[in-house]
Amino acid sequence: MNQIFASRLRIGALLAINLSFLMVWGFAGLGKVQSGVPSWYGDKFGATILARFPGLTASFWLLTAAELFALILALVALLRGEFLGRRPPTWLATMLVWSLFVFIQLGFGQWITAEYNGTFQLFAYFGVTLVALQYVAPNSARPVGTATSI
Repeated sequence: MNQIFASRLRIGALLAINLSFLMVWGFAGLGKVQSGVPSWYGDKFGATILARFPGLTASFWLLTAAELFALILALVALLRGEFLGRRPPTWLATMLVWSLFVFIQLGFGQWITAEYNGTFQLFAYFGVTLVALQYVAPNSARPVGTATSI
């Protein structure tokens, strides 16, 4: 495979990853802002620890803020053109790491309400996000201070 073709494949893959997460967090975060706390939220989470700390309304808006922050990170990565390969995909990698923590938040909510199918789905999203992170920033798993080649 020649270098130009490989470069175009990477550009396409990075763009697809960026757009996918932009879409996920855009629909999730902006949808929550638009519709507000849903009527079923209290029924689902009222008997959980979230009702006591940080409170149902606060937990909903903290999750919304986390999703919107991921959206902002994805937008910055896209606007910087990190997918083009002229700059390191710093913002894209940061968005992926942040997404891992958002998936943990979402999974926690599913777990404490005994929605194990939803928990499994979020575990799968978490895993796919880790794979995307390894593609975007392949040296991220290397401990700091280690050599880049043998």
